[in-house]
Amino acid sequence: MHYERTGRGSETIYTVNPRVLRDEIEKKVKSEKLTTVNICRTILALFYGSELREEDDFYVTTTSRGRRNYHIKVNTHTLKPMHRFV
Repeated sequence: MHYERTGRGSETIYTVNPRVLRDEIEKKVKSEKLTTVNICRTILALFYGSELREEDDFYVTTTSRGRRNYHIKVNTHTLKPMHRFV
């Protein structure tokens, strides 16, 4: 994960790369078979289950090779619904 500041006050955007996340999880949980597709679906389930709005609260970018990155705007508006969902 990395972050960047936006121009609007204290809002921070976190970028989640599913492939890097999968690699980090596999270091900790060696006996489970993880795929990048499963990680992507879990991230989207968290966002949509928390009733976050695409483009307003999060957005997805795709690389030229088709890999996706998920970007979430972290503020009180997005953290409260995610906390309730989890």
